[in-house]
Amino acid sequence: MHFNKSILTTALLSVLALSGCNGGSDTKVTPIKTKTITVIDGALEKAQICVDLNDNNLCDKSDKVLPQLTNNAGKVEVSLDDAKHPLIAQIIAGKTKDSDEITPVDHSYTMITDADQAVITPFTTMAKVDPQALLEIADNLGVSQQDLLGDLSTSPKARLLARSMTPVMTVDIDNITQQKDKLTTVINHIKKVENNGTLSQLENSRIIVNKDGKAEVQALFKNIDDVLVGKTWFMASLNNAQNQDTDVISVAFKDANNLEFKEKNKTEVMPYSINKENNNIVRTFDNGETDTQKLLYISKNLIIGAMNNVDEPHDLIAWTTNNLSTQISLPVTAKEFSGKTWYMLMDNSDTPNEESTLFGFTFNIDGSITGSEPTKSTEVFNGGSWSVNNNVLTTNIIDDNNTYTYTNTVIERSADHMVIIMSDGSEINYAVLFSDKDRPMSILKQQKNLEVTTNVNVASHKDITELSIDTTEAGAKNPDADSPTITIKNGQVTYSDSLFKNGTYYVMGYNPNQKGKDFYAYGPLKVNVKNGRVQDLDFTHAPQFHAVDKD
Repeated sequence: MHFNKSILTTALLSVLALSGCNGGSDTKVTPIKTKTITVIDGALEKAQICVDLNDNNLCDKSDKVLPQLTNNAGKVEVSLDDAKHPLIAQIIAGKTKDSDEITPVDHSYTMITDADQAVITPFTTMAKVDPQALLEIADNLGVSQQDLLGDLSTSPKARLLARSMTPVMTVDIDNITQQKDKLTTVINHIKKVENNGTLSQLENSRIIVNKDGKAEVQALFKNIDDVLVGKTWFMASLNNAQNQDTDVISVAFKDANNLEFKEKNKTEVMPYSINKENNNIVRTFDNGETDTQKLLYISKNLIIGAMNNVDEPHDLIAWTTNNLSTQISLPVTAKEFSGKTWYMLMDNSDTPNEESTLFGFTFNIDGSITGSEPTKSTEVFNGGSWSVNNNVLTTNIIDDNNTYTYTNTVIERSADHMVIIMSDGSEINYAVLFSDKDRPMSILKQQKNLEVTTNVNVASHKDITELSIDTTEAGAKNPDADSPTITIKNGQVTYSDSLFKNGTYYVMGYNPNQKGKDFYAYGPLKVNVKNGRVQDLDFTHAPQFHAVDKD
């Protein structure tokens, strides 16, 4: 069908801006004076600012939440009146973006600065809740307090410590005072690398404290090309049913534009692209069709992606630099599990429809397992038992009063994760164990948000039930061609965030079930797409178009 404009049913409205009438006007609008506030770990984008009017280190009902979020430089303008109060920065898991990393932050935390300051950092937070502790940090680190309370640009040691503090910060601002032992461990490691002349090598790293209480360097990546190009990654679905039908896939990223894809005995070289706004990676086949994954978690040797094709399940995909086809486990010890809790990210579905979930398993000293499902409740249950023999982990998992014995092959691991193959002798399943629940919870939240929603106001045009969207007016007017069409449900349209790239689009609203040859549609509306989402649509003043022949 092609919509040709024949009848314009909406009137053009003009607004006359009058000035200088009767000799002019003395009315002047005084602009509100503002102050620039910067939120820093790296620069934190999309952080929410709360004005702590009652100065109690909490953002509560009596305080003021600003509508504007920080920009991609971590900056936000606040009025001078608001700046006279302490300002709280709320860092939101799965939404706030740290310039030191590719994906959004994986846990929510809160920072604060005192009145009349220009930056909000882990150090301004410490200064507000425990000034003496900040003095001790400055002295131990060998920097001035001024270095810590500024924008951190002049002190590599301060930047490294700030990056290393945020993983132990929480939404409770005062919690940072309970982390002194961990901060001391981190500071001691910073002093160690400074003394051996390798401090500059940690500019793109943070220092974490692992489950054994030891400092460990964790690499951070700002550019996805640094993670992919020149490496071969092995991929497997976490969906159990999907795994039984497909082999492990290997992908060698030859350069920033081409990859070599191997599945079973078939090898293909094909182009790929990455939308760095939303971390969708798209490979393109010879026939023009595409396959899209969204990268939800990225580290040096582990990536978690989710399939992001239109009208397909969003299966979670584990990527590792170690071959997932191996049957030989990396050696493990009982010490890595005894008395510790690991969080298992897996797909619990027996069908190709994804059912991603998270289990917490506490490996008790007596050999029992205490289980939980942190996404559903705080309740715990008898999860079964565990043992490590000949460097291999065996688990006996209780499910619906049945016990299943699994041999767990550890394929890849670091201080904060393990990639495992679980085998019960008849089939294998892949899962990822994390040392804390924040990362997998963030992954599940991002997976859930792969579908985005646009609100649609059809106004008086109640016959509109479907939208045609394209980058050109001609394409939008011809929904039988290649332009995507989406059905409106309950005043909204829902679609994958990989469907549209950022830019300008045109939208037509119509009813595809009109009878006869006369066919009417409304639009086109000119709209913007950002981060895969079409801005909300309002057809109140949309012109009507009449197609003489809808064929």
